[in-house]
Amino acid sequence: MKILSSSFCHLNIQRSSRGPNWAKPVELETILLSEPMKVNTYDELVRSVAQILHRHRNLNLFYRGQSVDHREDEKTSILPSIYRKRNNEKRLMLREKFITLNENVLSLRKLFSEEKLPLTGTSLLNRYPEISWSILQHYEVCDTPLLDITSSLHVACSFAFDRNKSSKGIIYVLGLPWANDPIGYNTYEEIVNIKLLSVCPPQAQRPFFQEGYLAGPFPNYQLEEPKRAYQFDFARRLVAKFEIPIHKDFWGDGFSVIPSSKLYQGFDKVKEICDRLRG
Repeated sequence: MKILSSSFCHLNIQRSSRGPNWAKPVELETILLSEPMKVNTYDELVRSVAQILHRHRNLNLFYRGQSVDHREDEKTSILPSIYRKRNNEKRLMLREKFITLNENVLSLRKLFSEEKLPLTGTSLLNRYPEISWSILQHYEVCDTPLLDITSSLHVACSFAFDRNKSSKGIIYVLGLPWANDPIGYNTYEEIVNIKLLSVCPPQAQRPFFQEGYLAGPFPNYQLEEPKRAYQFDFARRLVAKFEIPIHKDFWGDGFSVIPSSKLYQGFDKVKEICDRLRG
């Protein structure tokens, strides 16, 4: 995955008491080491992101909300689930994770093919492994090389609130190349960006309520090699990061957190299939 060497970011907004200082973009290393910019309200966050977005019209900005700013060696790290170390897990387990992923891909395709009422998009599922990965990742069946992101700042903030027991949350702004297709393969930037709303069956409700996308490394070359894991860190595409308060006052008038019951739709045929995979 190619690196965004520099970006106009949250630091440009912070560095001048007389207004944003857009004199020059900030190097990625500085952005990764920096603290997130604290914003108090959703309106303030939207206005800040709007300023950044205006200066990155060559990029398609996406958002990710989570409870903490994950760091490795003091730098922000945004790894897809399959590359994250849990507890004392060793990187050598990565190949075993890919074996599990491939087994689940085959099982998912089999379950789709066995449905009495064929699901729209089944043929795409069989042709493009990234679509299978997308469903397995989005419905939390197993770890994959893909990262959940959204085109909606409102959704990202709601995810930062979801199941968050602390007093703050993190919003990442990621810069990806523009895509012309629902499965956007970018050979130069070495990224695939998948618009779940377009490739998932309409019986899959979650992607529509979450305005969900998934992004990952491309091409599918030596993805299971532990020594290459750092190349698939989406911190390489980080444009800005913000810290928001986990409090109802953050939303102000006219907005509110999207409840979990909406983000994680209960009546969802694809979820039912994925639940069977989990056994």
